[in-house]
Amino acid sequence: MADTPYEVEDVFLNFLGDDPKSPKQIRTQMTKQIAKDQKSAKALTARAWAHYELDDFDDAIADATQGIALCPESYLPWYVRGASYFCTGQTQEAESDLTEAIRLADSVELFLEDAYRYRGGIRCDDNRTEEAIKDLNKCLKIRPDDSQAYGFRGIAYCRKQNYRKAIQDFEKAISLADDYPFPMSALAWLLATCPDQKIRDGARALELAELANELSGNENLEDLAAAYAEVGDFKNAVKTQKRAIKQCQDPKEKAKFEQRLKRFESGQPHHALWGE
Repeated sequence: MADTPYEVEDVFLNFLGDDPKSPKQIRTQMTKQIAKDQKSAKALTARAWAHYELDDFDDAIADATQGIALCPESYLPWYVRGASYFCTGQTQEAESDLTEAIRLADSVELFLEDAYRYRGGIRCDDNRTEEAIKDLNKCLKIRPDDSQAYGFRGIAYCRKQNYRKAIQDFEKAISLADDYPFPMSALAWLLATCPDQKIRDGARALELAELANELSGNENLEDLAAAYAEVGDFKNAVKTQKRAIKQCQDPKEKAKFEQRLKRFESGQPHHALWGE
């Protein structure tokens, strides 16, 4: 007999209840179960989630796809596959799956805040800011301490040029997770490059950019270069921007980085709308 959506969801409630199991334990247990029953939607979905938690996104997508085929009315495999697509940069597929997960989430709302957050982040990157803010508001209603959701919403406000609200969200994200480089990097960029002079704060931007790079292993060098330029330290701005260019693998982004380098070499900071 085929698994029902309630049975698929109950597996998670049991695993994550009073005696929670680790993703590795769940993966091992579900692999044994699947060996006995290859058409167990609940076992495939649970193992897909374990793969996702262990950053094995391709395996998560494969198992979740089978879970969807066996029990398409359960929102959990749609959520796991959508989240895995999000983490691998397959945003169109991610949004489609997350939208279906949200539609189906009428019985157990496990991970629903994550679905809204991921979909909000996708819509923010696609410049659908009003849709993004609605999703992120729903995420924050469920989980008011979600640092990443505040960070995504801050970016959405930047795209709307509502810089005061953006700063509030970035600062809130930082206060909730002081070892999380993403909102530090975003706020550093805003304070260094905002076209509104009243918003810019080079000293604060430099402080944040230095900390974000320390925490991320120098993954946000373009923010640091812009901050150096904003405080008038063009020698370090040029040096840092050259390092950012060497790291950049995206040809379009690299072209933008090279244009900024020319500005820094001529003694000019970079001031532009978000994303430019």
